[in-house]
Amino acid sequence: MSKFSRLKANLGFWEAAQLYVQMRNKGYKDVRMKKIEHSFTLRKNPYDYVTFEEVLLKKSYELPAGIKPARIIDGGGNIGLTAVFFANRFPEAKIITVEPDKDNFALLSANCSPYKNITCMNAGIWNRPAHLTIIDQGHGNNAFTVQEVPAAVSGSVAAVSIESIRQSQQWDTIDVVKLDIEGSEKQVFEKDYESWLPKTKVLFIELHDRMVKGCSKAVFGAMSKYDFNCEIAGENLLFVNTAL
Repeated sequence: MSKFSRLKANLGFWEAAQLYVQMRNKGYKDVRMKKIEHSFTLRKNPYDYVTFEEVLLKKSYELPAGIKPARIIDGGGNIGLTAVFFANRFPEAKIITVEPDKDNFALLSANCSPYKNITCMNAGIWNRPAHLTIIDQGHGNNAFTVQEVPAAVSGSVAAVSIESIRQSQQWDTIDVVKLDIEGSEKQVFEKDYESWLPKTKVLFIELHDRMVKGCSKAVFGAMSKYDFNCEIAGENLLFVNTAL
């Protein structure tokens, strides 16, 4: 299916035509969409465009009807499109978006800067404070993994836990946690999740066993201890806490 066909399938003919012409003539800088308040930028590579399609065209992070979040953590923020999506859908929500790679983070910061309800963190999601280095396995800028190192080195970033974010924001509960963290979910769900997971209403998560063996086992082992319903939502699993 061509780019125009995919645009048309999700946006309708006229908006798709306008967006297609804009992208053909002006590239991917200052892209404008009807339901997105501010323009955003993509780099000219297939990975950013795939992220654009998944998040803003297919709306992979659309929440179940009736859920109106006020507190959102976006783990694996990439270039900021998920945070932008949430900020437009829920303009009153407080959104924390976390991205470890410095180049991704630079574009994330630019795309999110018009939204006062988004806070950007250049860090990696982990289960405790630590230092992380970025590992590029050649799968594109939306598939970097991280590795813990004993101390800060050139190019390393801080690791933050979901619980540390919750406490810093003084949130008693979290409405949405979205995690697309390229295998780090194994670390996050192996231990020290008890303080934040039962206080989370909705969890979106993409599993990456192909990158890090044992991701699914860690996630399902943790989730099974609490009252979450689960369904498939595109490339993600969607968990909803029935106890909240």
